[in-house]
Amino acid sequence: MVASRVEALSGKALSAVAWTAVLCASGLGQIVWRAGFGGHQTVWIAVVQFGALLLLLQLVRTWNAVRPLTPFVSALAVFGGGLVALLLLERAAGFTAWADRGPQYQVIPAESALLCLPTLVMLAVAFRFGFGRRQLFLVRGDVDAPSRIPGKSHRLGWRRLGPLAMLMFAVPLCVQLAVTTHTDAHMLLRTVELLPLGIAFAAVNAVQEELRFRAVPLALAVPFVGGERALWMTATAFGLGHWFGHPSGPSGVALTLIAGLVLAKAMLETRGLFWPWAIHAVQDVLIFVFLVLGS
Repeated sequence: MVASRVEALSGKALSAVAWTAVLCASGLGQIVWRAGFGGHQTVWIAVVQFGALLLLLQLVRTWNAVRPLTPFVSALAVFGGGLVALLLLERAAGFTAWADRGPQYQVIPAESALLCLPTLVMLAVAFRFGFGRRQLFLVRGDVDAPSRIPGKSHRLGWRRLGPLAMLMFAVPLCVQLAVTTHTDAHMLLRTVELLPLGIAFAAVNAVQEELRFRAVPLALAVPFVGGERALWMTATAFGLGHWFGHPSGPSGVALTLIAGLVLAKAMLETRGLFWPWAIHAVQDVLIFVFLVLGS
């Protein structure tokens, strides 16, 4: 009886600390500061979040009940530190000034490419803690793995479910982007000319976001908080990260949170990166098209 209570308390502590780490590393700080208090975009929010993650890392390293989360919090903290360094370098190099006035179809791909740097450092930390390539979902996976459909007894293979998911998210995404962006039909020819750039952007952005929002956090969290909690944690972070992104605002957060649940489910069930990356990349191509149409 005592042992079961201790295990229950330990499980609650692990879940609470993991959720705290996810929220500290998410876009919640920027949302509260900019949308809640009307503040301007600033690197200091990222600095504060990085400091909070460092304090949390010290806690998990000294508290036995939550020490298994050390790799998880370390990876998030390293990404947070890398993000602060990247933001400072962007400002010093004049990138921030260019991003403020440059066309979004150039700015967004450039920012995505730069975010590969802290993402790779985050991945290196996971390797340093002994997690292998398969554990980190850095494989194709079983593309026809069965998926449990909520509320139904039968299962549907991801070879059929993957294309359905692409379409399921593409339709509401296009509606949301059409409502929140000002598009110009005269830019259609320019969109076709820039499509190779859009495909390259989608391929790179889908990889780096799948790695930092799902592959690494899921691999490091699932063994200690369980698949369902980890799925909701990563989906929440993915949603909050899009308030000022594309799709944007509350509707963008809701849409990407739901997408995050499906993408995490795909990653866990197929044990690979293919379907999450493919579904994600298709949506990013659509986002790029609207960026050009609205430029």
